Amino acid sequence: MAGLGFNISKGAIWYCALQGSVGAPTYVEHGRQRFNPDQSRPDLVNFCKQTFGELIDRFPSFNIAYRLTLNAKSADQVAYLCFPFGILNLVAHERGISVKEYTTPSFSKKALGYTGDKLDACDTHIVGRPEKWDRDEKLAALSAWMVLGD
Repeated sequence: MAGLGFNISKGAIWYCALQGSVGAPTYVEHGRQRFNPDQSRPDLVNFCKQTFGELIDRFPSFNIAYRLTLNAKSADQVAYLCFPFGILNLVAHERGISVKEYTTPSFSKKALGYTGDKLDACDTHIVGRPEKWDRDEKLAALSAWMVLGD
């Protein structure tokens, strides 16, 4: 199985591709696409459509998932934290691909079979991972890890 996971914060979309199984995830690739969170809504939507389309095309047989943040407190935050995932769902739907969404508590020990902290589990359980990667990259990896069993 293979998973392509996404995470968003202000000004950046992180992605991570994993292969293997929930019990033995293997790192493939990760990256970050920067965007201007203050750009117009149509420009943001266009950027997201292009970015998600390119990534889905690069990983065509991968299951797709994302971490949805529930921390948006203003209309502007909703625009850059939530709108992009609507576009992801549309782009995937147009390609006949289903998408799963998760919140941070979804990345549980029961779901993924790790002990300790979920972010530390990315370092101890994902084979071939980068030597150093940050919290946002790991949240994208956790999203991908969740769909390895699908």
